[in-house]
Amino acid sequence: MPTIKSLTIGIMVFMLSGCGQLISEKLAVTDSSRMPTCTGKKLVILPFADYTYSEDGERAFNRNLMIMENLNARLSEKGFRLPIHEDLLQYLADSGIVKVGSDMSAPGRPGYLQNLIAEDDSWSSAMKIELTKIASNGNKQPKADNRSKGIALDQAALTKIASTFNADYIMRGRISQFELDEENTWDPMKRGLLPVVFGGSNRALFGVTNSQDYDTYGSVLTGALIGSAIGSEASFPYEPGDGSNFEHSNIKAWGIGGAALGYMSSKGGHANQAAVQLRLWVQDPKNGEVIWTNSVKVLVKPQTVFAETREDKLFDTAISQAISALTRDFVNNTKSLL
Repeated sequence: MPTIKSLTIGIMVFMLSGCGQLISEKLAVTDSSRMPTCTGKKLVILPFADYTYSEDGERAFNRNLMIMENLNARLSEKGFRLPIHEDLLQYLADSGIVKVGSDMSAPGRPGYLQNLIAEDDSWSSAMKIELTKIASNGNKQPKADNRSKGIALDQAALTKIASTFNADYIMRGRISQFELDEENTWDPMKRGLLPVVFGGSNRALFGVTNSQDYDTYGSVLTGALIGSAIGSEASFPYEPGDGSNFEHSNIKAWGIGGAALGYMSSKGGHANQAAVQLRLWVQDPKNGEVIWTNSVKVLVKPQTVFAETREDKLFDTAISQAISALTRDFVNNTKSLL
């Protein structure tokens, strides 16, 4: 009884010690990270031209916002003075330079309705046929390119923007690549042991297929073959005393188990990587001259299967690295002007 009482008291103390809140904070720019001498220059960052494809308008807007947030943090760190981004967007919209909120509707994207019809199993066959006809008729109409075009600005527009915000320079950018891809690796620490074993055996037996479903079938068949081969020599779960056909029973049991493992392995083992490619320009608004430009491409890959693999986290890291590299290069190569 004393042991149970002590254990109960210990558990209650442990549970009570977990009450409360855990608070963490991280400033994007801290006083200690600022340059000893600030440049004092004011910089206007125009919205980025997005030449990548996204069926989700909200996600396209959010990635532009993430880039702007990182740019604001890194440039503030270097001592630049920046206007509030919302004020800049409102001015650009009022001036007719950009259309805020336009082309943000996913259903207007090419292929959106067709993909919706194909992926939604709740539609009946007759309804899918009718919706496909509607989508086909809609595709016959001329469509504008749904990618966010770059903002073409003449000298007068650059001067007016700089004058309105009292800016010394104008920064413009382009998103050339923003996609989640799969790393071509057979490292078991990145893909997992079973996906490498079954996936490698599947490739060796059946080669490369053009459909993920066929890869799944191949992994299932490979698992069944491997399991059956092991079961022919196994004495578990059936033993000689269980009947004259214990060998066949083991072959079936191991074959089914191998097929199940093959199916499970085909659904895993995806080594995702985030690819982000950006280009920046900085112009002198007095004459429109480009005083600096550079581009960067960043690939972020989890080191092991235990690392963070969520899409948003991978892109956060890629954007942060890309912006850090570009702003560092910008400051280092324009010291004489700043």
